[in-house]
Amino acid sequence: MTSIPSTSVPTITVVEDDEDTRANVCSFLKKAGLRVWGVESVEHFYVRLLQEKTDLVVVDLGLPGQNGLNLIRILSEQNVPVIALTGRGDSESRIQGLNAGALQYFVKPADMNELFAGIRSQLRYRQQHVSAIPTRESDLRQAAAAAAMSWRLDRRASKLVAPDMSAVRLTGSEFELMHCLMAAGGAIVSKSDLVRQLGYTDDEDGVHGVESHLARVRRKTLLETGSALPVRAIFGKGLVFLN
Repeated sequence: MTSIPSTSVPTITVVEDDEDTRANVCSFLKKAGLRVWGVESVEHFYVRLLQEKTDLVVVDLGLPGQNGLNLIRILSEQNVPVIALTGRGDSESRIQGLNAGALQYFVKPADMNELFAGIRSQLRYRQQHVSAIPTRESDLRQAAAAAAMSWRLDRRASKLVAPDMSAVRLTGSEFELMHCLMAAGGAIVSKSDLVRQLGYTDDEDGVHGVESHLARVRRKTLLETGSALPVRAIFGKGLVFLN
């Protein structure tokens, strides 16, 4: 394994829902001298991209929520090099991945040295053609932000509308809770802020109320749309709406 020179260290992102695979790939690439960050879903990628940079993305196709093919298309449209790393080894999946814009296609379990060689090759090509293919990081961030707005609230009908246009009817308190989370634009909202915004006067009752409302919305969303509500609890910090 030949490491990347440290003069200008590229940043690689690994989008992989299997924790062990993600950790192994990230660890190997870090030891090779790359800067690396990993996330478990497309939704988490969009959120992290608002704070982080990336020079090349390694994407699994079988991701929860939005699938890897959609992310590959977005990245390739913004001239961001992307490599598929997936368990789907059939020719149809390979063709779909390459047609979506993946520059290379690796089937798990992939040889890490081969993966690293592929990354080095794509980074080298990009560096040689940087004047011909300008980096448009701001465009990528705008595309990510737009993609992250695929869930929306219909205030008139008091509904949460999923990306496939299926809808969940909400009570007044449930609607206000989702409005507070979605209006934060991917930022973490503390439970104390939610308690205050929902009008509770007692903190303990308020936290219990927030958790009860959220549990009901999660259950209804799964039953009525078939999709998991993209709200994540960040330990010790609060809640974040990721999509």
